[in-house]
Amino acid sequence: MTYSFIGNEMMTESTNSHSQNRTTGDAAVNGLFAGIAAGLVMGVYLFVAGILMGISPAGVLASFVPQESFPAGAAPSPLTGILVHLAVSGVYGAIFGVGVYALWRGRLSLLPLEILGLGYGMGLLLVAEALILPGAGSNLLDFGLLHLAVAHAIYGLSLGLVTRRTKP
Repeated sequence: MTYSFIGNEMMTESTNSHSQNRTTGDAAVNGLFAGIAAGLVMGVYLFVAGILMGISPAGVLASFVPQESFPAGAAPSPLTGILVHLAVSGVYGAIFGVGVYALWRGRLSLLPLEILGLGYGMGLLLVAEALILPGAGSNLLDFGLLHLAVAHAIYGLSLGLVTRRTKP
């Protein structure tokens, strides 16, 4: 409850907690930021894995850019790779955030967010392996299924952990 004085009259104004007035837009924005944070953690894992596999640091970062989006012989920049990866991570995080919001609003979720995130990350892996990466001619396929599975598990768990801190 907040009070303010206008002239000699006291006005009373009630306030609600922000968490009680969350909207789908709030959930999307929270998911966007959670997705970017989870994408950073995932990216660190893939960066280290790529270095250990003998891929140059610039090559690891550039592998996040679909090769068919560049003319033959042109190499994507590492900065573009980082930005593409974080943008995609943020969009997937926003989708997760809206999904979690819908589940909590309907009181349907009995699973911890970390488990939901892990399942979501594995679902993203299946879609990426089957459709997105082969269709885009991505060099991420060079990492192999094991590294991509671990990376997506890390993404999902991180997404769930960060989202749990801001859940509806």
